[in-house]
Amino acid sequence: MVGTIELNEIKRLSAEAVLLWRELARNGLDQVEIDLSGVESANSATLALLLECAELARERSIRLTYRELPEALTRLATVSNLLPLLEN
Repeated sequence: MVGTIELNEIKRLSAEAVLLWRELARNGLDQVEIDLSGVESANSATLALLLECAELARERSIRLTYRELPEALTRLATVSNLLPLLEN
């Protein structure tokens, strides 16, 4: 993941995420780590997508770990009381 996720991209990325998590579960994967060190800036759209991926992983009993969560995203999640949903 590199750059910024814009609000107008969320619908497409969300649909792609559903397909990806379905495929990961079908292949028997039980753990995924996502490196966010390439994220240059984070906004509420980024947080929404990460939360959706966390939920999709939980629904499929896949342990999801986010690595190198950007400080701006950590602050946004903390202020929104959503940080625990990003941590496994």
